[in-house]
Amino acid sequence: MANLYKTWPKNVRFKWGEIMKKLTLITNTSYVVGCENDHHYLLKNGQVAFRGNEIVFVGRDYPAKPGEIDEIIDAKGGIVIPGLINLHCHVAASPVEKGFLEDLGSPTMYMTGLYEYLRVTHLAPEDQMNVLQFSLGDIMVRGSTTIFELGLGSPEMVEAIGQTGIRAYIGLMARAGVFMTKDGFKPYYEWDEPNAFKRLEETLRRRDQYDGSFDGRIHIGLYPGQVDTCTPDYLDEVARVMRDNPKMPLAIHAAQTINEYNRIVQLYGMTPAHFLAEHGIIGPQVQLGHYIMPCGHSLNRLKLKGELELLAKTGTNVIHCPWSYARRGMIMESLQKYLDLGINVALGTDTFTQDMIFEMKCAAVCCKIAENGDPFTGTAAEVFNAATIAGAKALGRDDLGRLQPGAKADIVIVRTDNFDCMPLRDPIKVLVYSASSHDIGRVIVDGQTLVQDGKVLRGDQEKMYHDMQKAGERMWKNVPNRDYKGRTADQISPFSFPLR
Repeated sequence: MANLYKTWPKNVRFKWGEIMKKLTLITNTSYVVGCENDHHYLLKNGQVAFRGNEIVFVGRDYPAKPGEIDEIIDAKGGIVIPGLINLHCHVAASPVEKGFLEDLGSPTMYMTGLYEYLRVTHLAPEDQMNVLQFSLGDIMVRGSTTIFELGLGSPEMVEAIGQTGIRAYIGLMARAGVFMTKDGFKPYYEWDEPNAFKRLEETLRRRDQYDGSFDGRIHIGLYPGQVDTCTPDYLDEVARVMRDNPKMPLAIHAAQTINEYNRIVQLYGMTPAHFLAEHGIIGPQVQLGHYIMPCGHSLNRLKLKGELELLAKTGTNVIHCPWSYARRGMIMESLQKYLDLGINVALGTDTFTQDMIFEMKCAAVCCKIAENGDPFTGTAAEVFNAATIAGAKALGRDDLGRLQPGAKADIVIVRTDNFDCMPLRDPIKVLVYSASSHDIGRVIVDGQTLVQDGKVLRGDQEKMYHDMQKAGERMWKNVPNRDYKGRTADQISPFSFPLR
């Protein structure tokens, strides 16, 4: 039978697999955002059908045979969009910064908070799993169906992520150094290059153990931390591993602070992009987190040439996380420039909020500000593409970020019976500029409904809230033990108004 199976035409093999899978039809929509040849289109009152975990129909009036449809999902006039792809998040850490790191910055370090504050928000191991569970629920209810998690990637964390039902690429932090400040006005680095090589080997072991697990939803990626925490020799080895594993995406932070940028220039005489390229960390497999402060940025007065052109020429991806910078008064200058050069720009949430609809809004508005008030830049269509098709491209996937036959059934239904979305004319403009993640009615990943009416279906949401609060309280209490000056949480981050 196995040999006969291999000789059947592809369409026959497809139909043989279909008969064992449930067929679901999404109907009663206002719009479906379909896709053809890597371009989205709008289909009014369309339908989407998926069998198992694969979309089989996007159009009007699905030609169902009698008794063929197993389930009908009533979209109630909602907008059906592809699941959003969040390519830069730190799910085991970021939410605990909420209500603590806002309105803060280091005046002597270009207002970045990385070196002074990141260390003090470090969580105890017993809290990391609770924060991770909270984050995953938070991310899913806001419409992300695929994430790139940048963290520790322990087996327990990989298992927990897989059990939620989300689609995830997981990078294990494997860097040669750690940054901090010991005096509040300059970065300091502690180096342990041997540990980086050990972590890289551990990444490959984790890949052998988990890549393709949980029905193919879980994949392991490379994550060498930050460009300034990697030595040249270590990057050479990472590049070798990357070449030997062409399906493993690699994520690394670069050009994320002026301090980092100046360090790379002073040590190696070149931009972070050129430094990474010299050591083989370049190309479509590579995702540069942020790359927000190249030469020409208002905070970067260096005159080195050609870094963005290098990224465009080599097909290297930039992952834009606008809100984590905008809340400190910094923006990409500009998204439109990157797009016009031909750089593939995808989106991520980075810290908090873990809300891709909000990130699209922020990306669009910040681009218009950077372009001196040009409303024709950073359009709704461009930021929606960044959250869908561009994210899929950065992962080397042509079956994600789109609604078309053959794509994975990763689908979001946005409700429109609310004050945000009415009146409804252009659904993409409404989604980006007016809607919020609270309008999401259903989230489907791999054909399975994971979120309905704002509630995660796998997990105790009330317990997530409770455990997250406790993790935050323990972190705030422990701040003096991690701060370079021994300050309390209240001293670092005073309450907005007097606390009685």
